[in-house]
Amino acid sequence: MIFRTIVVFLVMVSFASYAFEKCPANSTKCFTTTPDKIKYIWGKEEKDKQSRVLLNGVEIFKNDSSQIGWDQDGWFYSDDKKTGGMSKFVVYYDFNTPQYITTDPKYGDLYRYRAYRIFDFSDDNVVVSNEFYPPADYDAPIKWVSWGQKNAVIAFDDGSRFKYENGHVSMIDNGSESERN
Repeated sequence: MIFRTIVVFLVMVSFASYAFEKCPANSTKCFTTTPDKIKYIWGKEEKDKQSRVLLNGVEIFKNDSSQIGWDQDGWFYSDDKKTGGMSKFVVYYDFNTPQYITTDPKYGDLYRYRAYRIFDFSDDNVVVSNEFYPPADYDAPIKWVSWGQKNAVIAFDDGSRFKYENGHVSMIDNGSESERN
């Protein structure tokens, strides 16, 4: 357990030090991917309150969110063994306006504050997946990600699981079975 913690810490420190060494001053966060430099710009720091993701200075994604970035645990990505960059990774964003989900008889109105997408740089074209989020517990963090050659599986703490394949994310388990256990 201690060894695993040390390894995760060293990986995070090495990525952070690399990013700080190479990042432009006006970026919120950046790092190197398979095609080149990714830059996050948080919406809370912009006049229009829109978060953005830029690839080599060109906007590839924008949405109405206060914060955007790769998952905060920092290790939900797939390495490209040939180039040393990241070829696929999970991106989260926190909405400026919470999204209404449903009204629960016990808890009242429920809202979603965060959503996820996968950014895929493994081909010539950048692919940004559809939005996904844990349905059983809207605030559940990602528990683990398994990256394969053809697809990936993303699991949240609420027991829900999603499959990424060919640029699309689909739910394979809604977590309701886990909720009963």
